[in-house]
Amino acid sequence: MITGFRKAVVLVLGCCLFLGVSAQAQNRGDRESERVRILESKVQQLESLIYNLNQRVSNLEYRGTPTLPPPPVPASEVACMITDSGYGKVFLGKGRTKLEAEAKAKEVCGANVHATYCNNTLKCSDSVQDRVIQGAICVITDSGYGKTFKGEAKSVLEAEYNARKACNNAVHATYCNTNARCDTF
Repeated sequence: MITGFRKAVVLVLGCCLFLGVSAQAQNRGDRESERVRILESKVQQLESLIYNLNQRVSNLEYRGTPTLPPPPVPASEVACMITDSGYGKVFLGKGRTKLEAEAKAKEVCGANVHATYCNNTLKCSDSVQDRVIQGAICVITDSGYGKTFKGEAKSVLEAEYNARKACNNAVHATYCNTNARCDTF
């Protein structure tokens, strides 16, 4: 873009100089000499402006490309996890808001077990904290057999859900209610 601008300025200057030289070649009479003098004055003004513009462009190039503002942060997604009170299974719901995620988690729970078991307290992700981390890993060791299960995701809550879900799929869900150990990266 800057190179194209320089070429345009040089082209304008060349045209002005050409007009000035042409006008000087036609130096016949007082009127003609007055026109040439005016044109020469305008060419000098243009040369001065071009020099100043060239200095500004050089300064901009020296500093590097201007930094653009960061792209807008997309609306973060909230995740909520619920453990049913009857079987100890975990269910995850996601939404644009915490309320929507809670409703989705209870809906998924009610579709898999009787809805009366889906009144436990929900655990929801923190969208402000999740923006800072790139991912998380959680590990759960079941209390019945001592097996270890790992879950990975973009948020700590989803990583914990994935670890608990893996545990639920392998052993009875009541053995998977141990504390999860999580780490972020």
